[in-house]
Amino acid sequence: MIKFLLRNTPRIILVFSVVISHLLVLHIPSSQAQKGPPAAPVKVARVSKIDIAPQVQLIGTAQPKLTSVVASDIEGLVEKFDVREGDFVKKGTVLARLKDSLLQINLKGAKANKADTEAQLRRARTDLKRSADLLASETIADKQHTDDLAEVQSLEARVRRLEAEIEHIQDSIVKKTIRAPFSGFVIKEHTQVGEWVEKGGPIVNMADLSSIEVLVDVPERYIPRLVLGGSTRVQVDALNPEKYTGKITAIIPVGDSASRNFQVKVSVDNLNNRIKGGMLCRVSLAIGKPSSVLAVPKDAVVNKGQQYLLFVVREGVAQSLPVQLGVASGSMIEVKGPIKAGMQVVTRGNERLRPGQPVQIIE
Repeated sequence: MIKFLLRNTPRIILVFSVVISHLLVLHIPSSQAQKGPPAAPVKVARVSKIDIAPQVQLIGTAQPKLTSVVASDIEGLVEKFDVREGDFVKKGTVLARLKDSLLQINLKGAKANKADTEAQLRRARTDLKRSADLLASETIADKQHTDDLAEVQSLEARVRRLEAEIEHIQDSIVKKTIRAPFSGFVIKEHTQVGEWVEKGGPIVNMADLSSIEVLVDVPERYIPRLVLGGSTRVQVDALNPEKYTGKITAIIPVGDSASRNFQVKVSVDNLNNRIKGGMLCRVSLAIGKPSSVLAVPKDAVVNKGQQYLLFVVREGVAQSLPVQLGVASGSMIEVKGPIKAGMQVVTRGNERLRPGQPVQIIE
């Protein structure tokens, strides 16, 4: 027996090693199966009931609410023109200045004439007072007093005419400086230094972008359902994912007979002038009365091919539920399916979740 063991020792050791290796391999999966997949950190929200009105999303174009062709109120030669297309200018900023040297000369002459006439008027009033005293004492004839009175009245009228002439010249001098009528952007230049500008001639085109008007062509079937002053959601493709709140300010009552579309104007506050004229906008218009629906944050919806899912947390485990999507309102969206109000749905960390996977809710 001892001789047999000694002769077969290597073979016995090899067999023993193989048996031990198989036991270890079988033991490892069993241990992992008992532990299960690790808990995934997630954020959750509750399914809630909210009032949402049915909406339609249409394409619109952003336009400045206020545009203006700034013109000169007087003719003249352009002496200064420092603004350029694209410049932002504040209300009252000098856009252009016309040469006013001849007006300044006329103003000096008018002021000198007024001073001379006022001196004559003072002397005439003195003469009138003296003749009035003499007339009272019957020292002079009534005609002298009448002539003195007429002279005073004539000089007073001349002073008034000169004052009006001075005001006119001063007004013309002020008009030689063309200023921005509001704060906005210069979008087109119409003149340059050295050019002659006629009365009413354009200087620049300006646009105020602080408030934007989105023009939307709306099919006629939706027009009766729109409410003037109603709130809307506006998304600008170039600024995605930023969204804005708008208000219906006008529903043009005459439509296009070919397309049967009516133009609707939506006003949007444009902080920091981010929305530019001509940008494409997606406008969500309410076309019905609000109704109470079950809704979840949009981040809770997972798109799996052509199916939409929600991951619901139950006893620390994520379970997937198929749903159908309804009307969206802001960050919330209506969902239909086997769900109830108050359920916890995963809003963060749901992209890689698997049904039945443990989860750890984080704040």
